[in-house]
Amino acid sequence: MRSDALARRERIITAACELFSTHANNVSLDTVAEKAGVGIATLYRNFPDRTSLLVACGGRFFAEAQQLQEDVMKYFHTNPEHWWYTYVDGLVNMGVSILVSSFAPDDLSTLPEEVASLRADTEKRGEQIIDLAKQAGLVHPDVHHNTFIVGLITVTRPPVPGIVALEPNITHNLVDVFLSGLKHGSMRGLRYPD
Repeated sequence: MRSDALARRERIITAACELFSTHANNVSLDTVAEKAGVGIATLYRNFPDRTSLLVACGGRFFAEAQQLQEDVMKYFHTNPEHWWYTYVDGLVNMGVSILVSSFAPDDLSTLPEEVASLRADTEKRGEQIIDLAKQAGLVHPDVHHNTFIVGLITVTRPPVPGIVALEPNITHNLVDVFLSGLKHGSMRGLRYPD
């Protein structure tokens, strides 16, 4: 692929990731093309449908997540609490809640091989970071990586506008509560009043 064509393709992916990470499926491909500064025909030459563009966004997300993970693992020992929060904030800022939900199929075994491989590597590194956080007393020993990532995706989903009006910092506050819960672990057997 020529360098100018590759640059256009990368602009399309960047624009799509930015838009999808905040608006998910409400974004038209025309809007993506406009943000990328290309015509809709150019977008379709690179990505014949929405799914192929979402898969490309998935590949970009996992590549960026792996870079974040490398940095966190490299420096974690210098200040565990700082790097743990850097990791969580990085995932939130990358749009983990919407972007992953947008490109992840109902059955993960149907992911294209290149994205599935990136996902597996990212999960493995994520488990290593959870282990480091456990050793530092930042995550309870009973917490598993899947609990962390699914919980983070859940608490950072965009709230309905009325909630934001009542509590502008709701996502940040929910992440803080979630991290506190990870530190203390599950309260199994807790009964809620009827």
